[in-house]
Amino acid sequence: IYLITFFISTLLSSLKSNNRKPGVDDAAIVGAIAAAVEPFERKHGENPYTIQTKLQDSMQDLVGIVRTESEMKEALRVIATLKGQASRALVPGNRQYNPGWHTAIDLGSMLTCAAAITRSALTRKESRGGHFRDDHPDKVAEFGTFNTVCRKGPDGRLAVVREPIPEMRSDLKRIIEENA
Repeated sequence: IYLITFFISTLLSSLKSNNRKPGVDDAAIVGAIAAAVEPFERKHGENPYTIQTKLQDSMQDLVGIVRTESEMKEALRVIATLKGQASRALVPGNRQYNPGWHTAIDLGSMLTCAAAITRSALTRKESRGGHFRDDHPDKVAEFGTFNTVCRKGPDGRLAVVREPIPEMRSDLKRIIEENA
């Protein structure tokens, strides 16, 4: 709650100092509501739990601790298929406490996260940390100089970029090297 309060306070302070009032796009709100209730309106569709289970299984099997390029590319194909299925998710029942509805709504975020994990893992052609590439078993020094970052690109699609890691202070570097 503290972080939310801090964020709102900072946002309002910034808007006030810039003489701007926050605006609400009514069309975006109407669109979000329509998308949220759409799974109730379908006569035929996909079970959101089945889609979620397929996603979990494919991420575990294809993008688990041991990774290969071919398996991760297969995972991206599975994610694309599941994204199509998620757009047809069907939810029976009503809107009062309906975990199937919550799952249907969450599928978009789950699929986005799965794609981000998989695409960023594909760019790392080395083994480092808790996950390793069976097809690239060695650690490559270059990959220790940047972070792989996923964000929404200018075209609205997922973009995977490299951001340089600032040089570590020499005293900290010495401690790490002494204890390696």
